[in-house]
Amino acid sequence: MFTPRTNKFILMISALCCAGTVSASQLVYQPINPSFGGNPLNGSFLLGKAQAQNDHEAERTETSFVERFQDSLERNLLYSLTRQISNGDFAAGLYNTGDFIVEVFDDDPLNIVVHITDIATGEVTIITMPRLEG
Repeated sequence: MFTPRTNKFILMISALCCAGTVSASQLVYQPINPSFGGNPLNGSFLLGKAQAQNDHEAERTETSFVERFQDSLERNLLYSLTRQISNGDFAAGLYNTGDFIVEVFDDDPLNIVVHITDIATGEVTIITMPRLEG
């Protein structure tokens, strides 16, 4: 049999014979996501993968015709009020939209002041806009 010293020698010789030349190169980071500088053609692929993994579904609440009609009236009232204020053709006063109370004040000659009160929470938002010199 082989002695322990012979075993070490044979192991060393076989390791040297198996070892070839070793070369290395510099590592270069290449992003994949196009948002971070990657190839733009990867965008649709990554989006498809993300959507396939997404198991979240948005809650859908059915609203009645009356609720949709009330929301539409509220939006139209706020839109017309906003348009009147921005054009300078507004009327100072109190407007109740159902969810909000909007008060427009015409007291200040330099500014238009609007107080918006959330009826449910009582939170008040005050908006001060300079008058347009026309």
